[in-house]
Amino acid sequence: MYKSITIPAGNLADDDEALRRKREELKRKLLEGKTISISPRGNVTSGNATGQGISIPAGKLALNQWYEKDPGLLSAEKAAMAHAFPHFQLEKLEDNRLAWIGELNIGIKGDDTSWNIMAVYNNNHPQQVMGSSVRIYLVDPDIQEVINGLGWQPTHLLMDSNNQLYLCTAEAGDIKTGNKVTSAASVIAWAVKWLMAFELVLTGDLPKEKFNEHSGI
Repeated sequence: MYKSITIPAGNLADDDEALRRKREELKRKLLEGKTISISPRGNVTSGNATGQGISIPAGKLALNQWYEKDPGLLSAEKAAMAHAFPHFQLEKLEDNRLAWIGELNIGIKGDDTSWNIMAVYNNNHPQQVMGSSVRIYLVDPDIQEVINGLGWQPTHLLMDSNNQLYLCTAEAGDIKTGNKVTSAASVIAWAVKWLMAFELVLTGDLPKEKFNEHSGI
């Protein structure tokens, strides 16, 4: 036999009203970019009244990709590439980053030597960072093939968060931001300089020690 229970006098309506007011308050804070307190479990309705937990700082959530925030900049990037490197193709990677993919023939080692590269935009392009916010990766041959063939690793390389090496095409101070934005076209031009110097090393016209100097090229 089931025991009977007694449902206490209800405060549900009052509780619902209190929660509704809390939701309205949270919505207002969210839209106004105000600070929101959270409990150690992540609860935003109870906050950190116990003294534990932290506060979500004021501010707006960033858009995932720069081209969503500034489609005009994307149009400018396309125009610059159409002018400088019209044979490159714009692709969207699996993680939604944009990348220009194409082939470069530097010419120093002859017409048979070419480099397939990928110019990948950082999520927060444009930013004034070492190597620029457009990263140049060697696709074919890839950088590890190059290193294995040389028996030594070029200095002017950087490593991304996935432990993939890419070309250090410019120092942070050479990157223009603000009214003048460094485009993928200009970064690919720097990559041509990198590969030009590298091919001169391969032909013996430039000492590898000079190429590897911090300001050697």
